[in-house]
Amino acid sequence: MTQVIYLVRHAIAEAATGGMSDADRALTPEGQLKMRGVAAGLKRLGVKPGVVLASPLRRAQETAAVVASALMSKSSVEIYAPLAPGYSEEDVWKGLRPHRTVRELVLVGHEPDMGRLASHLLTGTATLAGLPFKKGAVAAIAVEAIPPRTPGALLWFMTPKQLRTIGDA
Repeated sequence: MTQVIYLVRHAIAEAATGGMSDADRALTPEGQLKMRGVAAGLKRLGVKPGVVLASPLRRAQETAAVVASALMSKSSVEIYAPLAPGYSEEDVWKGLRPHRTVRELVLVGHEPDMGRLASHLLTGTATLAGLPFKKGAVAAIAVEAIPPRTPGALLWFMTPKQLRTIGDA
């Protein structure tokens, strides 16, 4: 069974202010608005995730909530620690075993990790073909199994502007 993994970089977040933890940075109102447009584009493309997993950082959780509420009838986001900065690609894949029967899976995280995950899915290495994820960008990659054991196929990679345009059509 072919499965699709959607890699999503979080939307625009506020700048860290004095004493604020990086993990506590929230989406800006502009980031929220733009991400709703991205989610509308994903919906128009027929994306129907069975699961949405997010980094434990606030901006990723808020991005994932926007995506889940637009694409799922029961919008729930699972916090997934290996999507936080600093984890290896292998750490991410190992923890996906409980989701091996899901046909479409959304992973919301950060750069450069999303680019490294995309490269790893496509080539088996994290640095050979990294994709440049802008804030709110999404890649759709088909794999033969979750967790992936062989290289996947890039179905599409879109900027947030492209997805918002699709959502507005």
